Amino acid sequence: MTPLRTASMAGTVLAAGRLVAWLALAGPVPVPAAEAGEGFAKTIHAAAAEEHWIGSTALPPLSRKLLVDSIEAARVYYLNQQLPEGTFTYGLNAATNTPTKDDSQVRQAGAVWGLSSLCRDRHTTATRSAVVRNLDAFFRCSQPVKLGCIAPIYPGDDSIETGTVALTSLAIIELCRGQQDYLTDSGRGLYDSWLTSYLGYLQHMEIETGGWAKEYLVAPNEVDRDPSPYFDGEALLVYCKAARYMGRKELIPRIAKMAPVLAQRYTTDAWAKDPASDETKGFAQWGCLAFAECVEAEWADAEVLGDSAMALAWWLVHRHEIESRRGNMGYAVEGLLAAYRVARKRGDQEAMQSLRGVCDRLLVRLISMQIGGPLQDRNPFLAKTRTHAKAIGGVLSSDTSAFVRIDTVQHQLHAMLMALELFFPEPAAGPVPAAPAAPP
Repeated sequence: MTPLRTASMAGTVLAAGRLVAWLALAGPVPVPAAEAGEGFAKTIHAAAAEEHWIGSTALPPLSRKLLVDSIEAARVYYLNQQLPEGTFTYGLNAATNTPTKDDSQVRQAGAVWGLSSLCRDRHTTATRSAVVRNLDAFFRCSQPVKLGCIAPIYPGDDSIETGTVALTSLAIIELCRGQQDYLTDSGRGLYDSWLTSYLGYLQHMEIETGGWAKEYLVAPNEVDRDPSPYFDGEALLVYCKAARYMGRKELIPRIAKMAPVLAQRYTTDAWAKDPASDETKGFAQWGCLAFAECVEAEWADAEVLGDSAMALAWWLVHRHEIESRRGNMGYAVEGLLAAYRVARKRGDQEAMQSLRGVCDRLLVRLISMQIGGPLQDRNPFLAKTRTHAKAIGGVLSSDTSAFVRIDTVQHQLHAMLMALELFFPEPAAGPVPAAPAAPP
């Protein structure tokens, strides 16, 4: 053996000795991957079965119980978040119970419409009281304006947004559509007179090209005549519901004039400029809701308006791709359910089946985004996030955020009420028993 070979072997022996000594200090020698395969084999074998994944991630099918439980949780959130002045906490960090300093007159008005719809379908004394308090807040800030009509000037704002008046009007209509035994003749007359005032304001805001001006600037007495797709849809829905359910038949000619113009503006005209139009997104669910009223009432242009509703629904599903979006899509479900009403009126079973499938999937996922809701445990974010008790019933704005906004709750609640009526009509919804009083 050469000296070089002897030296090399000596170095190897010395290195091996150092390695043994280091391993003795470092702990057990790692088991080679080939020898650790038994545990992996068991784990991956379990994961190879579809049942493993279904049990851990899949959501259950939509059911009447899921909807009712989630609706009742949303009621709790509303009642817990009503402020002394009658409006609601606008936004809430559910993890810290910290309210945002932001506010929105339109979304506050939308909130009372959602609660009023709940009161209409599932009345409780506490819910009715909350609706009345909120409407009173809008009535108190209403005053004559130089346009020659009366409208609510939201505290801290110097303009009146058309959507605010429209959504407050919708809340009045739904309150009056509810069980009549809780409204005296004088009470109904009060709300009817406020509806007359607000409808008068909306008529003042109509524009020559069809639709409504966006807002009225109070101090300078100026009208911003730019249209808003959201407000156009909301105001059209008010006219439709007031005509159908509140005896305002004089609005039907206005609907006949406005509805086809808006249908074209926010579908084919908008798509010619941008197939993924933000204007279509703003109008879609409101347009579907309004067009469904026109179709069911069999008013003028019911066929083309029904086609418009269906086109908007398929746009939401296939162009806007609502099932792939991670935010809260409650607003879009309202539109799809309205299109379902159109398909039902037409006897289009294929469209009904397709729309119901999308709505079922979306609603179950949305219910899993509700704090303290029946599917909270199926939501990975909520499962690891500690939320405050006052946030129970609130709905996350997305499945990775602890932020709850009142209009998100409103849209989801309204969509669930619609689904309950359309998909699970039995047993017939009646008055919800009041919760037992707490012991003294």
